[in-house]
This record gives sequence, structure tokens and C-alpha cells, in this order.
Amino acid sequence: MYQEQRLSLIKKYLVSNESITLEQICEMLSVSKDTARRDLVKLEEREEIIRIKGGATLPSTNRSFIEYKERVTTVGKECIAQRASLLIRNQSDLLMDTSSTVALIAKFIGNKKVNIITNSIDMVDLFGEFDDIQTFMLPGKFNRKNRNLVGPRTLETLNDFKVDQLFLGACGISTEGITSPDEEEAFLKKKMISCARQVILLADHSKFEKSFLHKVCELKDIDVIVTDQQLDENVKKKIIENNILLIVTDEEERGEMNEKN
Repeated sequence: MYQEQRLSLIKKYLVSNESITLEQICEMLSVSKDTARRDLVKLEEREEIIRIKGGATLPSTNRSFIEYKERVTTVGKECIAQRASLLIRNQSDLLMDTSSTVALIAKFIGNKKVNIITNSIDMVDLFGEFDDIQTFMLPGKFNRKNRNLVGPRTLETLNDFKVDQLFLGACGISTEGITSPDEEEAFLKKKMISCARQVILLADHSKFEKSFLHKVCELKDIDVIVTDQQLDENVKKKIIENNILLIVTDEEERGEMNEKN
């Protein structure tokens, strides 16, 4: 196999897994450690990776963050949204973050009478179809990329609310907490957390063991995590230590959802 082919495979692996060890390269490509090191040196020279002890990782700017408008609905996300909808109590006040997974709650909320506050254009459109749901739109500057409103006015208006539950999306989740690649979004999520009596994080398995530049909160600031697959033991241990309720949708639920779709 030519070096360029090996480099392409290493980069492809990093997009999905964020880091790689020399041993994994040797096993995956059937090469020696010396060859694996030379490949990493070449990628580092091109500024496509950062070499770390025993392997490599992607620079934060290259990590696989997908813009809101490019995200797709998956069975896993639908299962998360369906399970999360069961946590909603009738006559409650909800705050909903801009998130493709959170938006799917609209498919499963049924006839519950609730108030929903959001900064998401799409969320207002979805929940505005329900007669029993009062929807409130936060003011601010329009962010075309995420189709939401952000900025100082958004943060200031949130001071007027104290809600029962916040349904929060996430970009990166690790043992060090929740992070976002966008500073404005990170500040907004942090402010939303301070407005809620209960914080429910919806995140499919791809969001775990990823870290971005801007810190949103510590894991201890989350009350419930709903995800679609079992987690790495280190992350799971940290979740348990912080008394977070972890809800993992099972294979049976995903099978039922596939049949419906």
C-alpha cells in the first residue's frame, strides 16, 4: 500500500474516532511502528494532525462538528427524542435549545399542555402547530448557520425566565464536561442551564469523547443524559459519580423505530 493511501485511511479513522495510537495504525494497515511513525510525521508536516504520546489526534478545527443545517435525522436520534418526551410533565414550562435531536421531540410530545421557550426558528415552527402548546421566541441576532437567535439580548431576556426543564443539545461531551466549537453558542447554553430546575441533555453516541474549545458546563451541571448507545466506561463512571440519571435507548426500541420508518 502506498503512503498516500495509508495517510488517507489514518485521516478517515481520525474523523470518526478523534485519536489513534501507533498500535492501532500497525494493526489496521499491517505496517511496522517505524512506518506508522513516518506516516504521522508526514501528516504533522501538513498540519493535518497533532502528534501526541503514542499516537495522534486531530486539531480542534478539523474535528467532525457538523453544522446544524447539515445534520440528519437518524433512528438513534428519534429514539432519544421519544424517550426524552416521556420526561415532560403536563402543564410544565420548558426551555429548548437549538438541536436537531431536541427538535424531534415534536414528533412524540402528543397532546401535553406546556409552554415552550426557545431561540430556534425551526422549533417555533414545529411546536407552533400544536393547539395546546404556547411557544415563546427569544429575541436576538439571527444566526443563519444554526437558524436561531443569539447575542446579548437573548442572554438578557433569559433572566426573565425560570423553567421546569431544559432540553439541551451537545456538540462535545467528555469527562471534562460539555463543550462547543462556537463561543456564542457556549455562552447561551450556559445561560440556559442557569434558568432551569432540571437539565436534560440529549446526545447520540457520536457526541461523546469529543472536546471543543469553549466550555459550556461541568458534567455535574447536568441532571439527565439520554443517549442511544452504551458509553465508554470512563465517561459512564464520571456520570455515575455526579449522580446523573443516564438513560440509554436499547436495541429493541431502535428496531421498532426502524419498522415505523
